[in-house]
Amino acid sequence: MRAIKKLLITLLVIVGVIAIALVGVYIAARVKLGVDLFRTVGQLKTLGQPVNEQETFPAAYTAQDFADLKTQTDSQLGSVVLYEEGRGVGGYSVDFTALASAGATAKPVFLSDRQAGALAETVFYQQTGGILTIADKEISVCVLQVAFTEIDAETGNADLCVTVKLDLTPFKADMEGFPLGLMKGAVPDTLYVTSVVRIEKGEGLAYTVTPKSLTLNNLSSEDTADFFHTLDVVLKIGSAEELNLQIGTTAANALIGTAEHPGFVYTLKATGGSGSFAFVSFEKDGTRINALVF
Repeated sequence: MRAIKKLLITLLVIVGVIAIALVGVYIAARVKLGVDLFRTVGQLKTLGQPVNEQETFPAAYTAQDFADLKTQTDSQLGSVVLYEEGRGVGGYSVDFTALASAGATAKPVFLSDRQAGALAETVFYQQTGGILTIADKEISVCVLQVAFTEIDAETGNADLCVTVKLDLTPFKADMEGFPLGLMKGAVPDTLYVTSVVRIEKGEGLAYTVTPKSLTLNNLSSEDTADFFHTLDVVLKIGSAEELNLQIGTTAANALIGTAEHPGFVYTLKATGGSGSFAFVSFEKDGTRINALVF
C-alpha cells in the first residue's frame, strides 16, 4: 500500500509540474508573443478538417468557363486566348503580343466573374509559373475562383474576391526541433485563402487596391487574423493584411494591370493611348451577372 501511495503521490507531483509548466508556457506565449495557444489549437482543428472544393467553392470556374472565355475573346479580339494541349492552364494561355495589337473593340468586352477567374489563373500561371514569394519562400498558388461584389453602378468600383489554394509545405519544412516540431503535424499542408480587396478606379486604366478582409478555409476573419499572427510568430509568414493585399493586387494586375505589371486589359487598351474598365451588374435571361467590362 505504501508503494502504491508513493507512486500516486509521485504521479500527482509529475502531473502538477507538467500543468504548471504548460501554464507557464501559455502565459509566456500570451504575454511575450501575443499568441493564445488554446485558441490556436482550436483553429488548427478547424483548418485540419478536409475541404471539399466543389461544395465549399461553388462559384469556382470550370473547364466550360475557359472555353467560354476563348469564344468570347475570339469573337471580339481575335485569337488572343490560345488552346494547345499540354500548355498553360488546362491547355489555355494568352498571346500578349496578339492582344497588344488587337486594338480597340467596336463593342465593349464583358467577362463574367467565372470567366475572369479562368483568365486570372491563366495569366497568373503564365506570368509566375503559379508561384508567389511569401516571406522569402516560393509558394505554389492556384486561383480557384473570382467574384465581383459590392458593385457601385456610378463609379464602376467593386470588391474583388479571390480564393486561392496555397501550399504551406515550404514553411513546414523549416519546422524542426522543439517546440516547432510538435506543431508541424497539426499545421495543414494546404490553406484555402479568400482575399477581399476594394478596387477603386482612377483616371483611364488606373486603380487602387485596398485590403478589406481575409479568411482561411471556414475560419472567421477575426480567427484568421489571429491565426496569421501565430503563423507569423512561428513561420515568419507575415500578417493577414499583407497577404490579403498581395493576393488581391496580384489578381487585379493579372486581370487589369499596370505599366509595371501589364495584365489583360492594360495590354489591350494602353497601346491605343486610352481606354478604361469598370465592374457592372446586369440581368440576362433571368440570371444576375456580375462582370468586368472594358
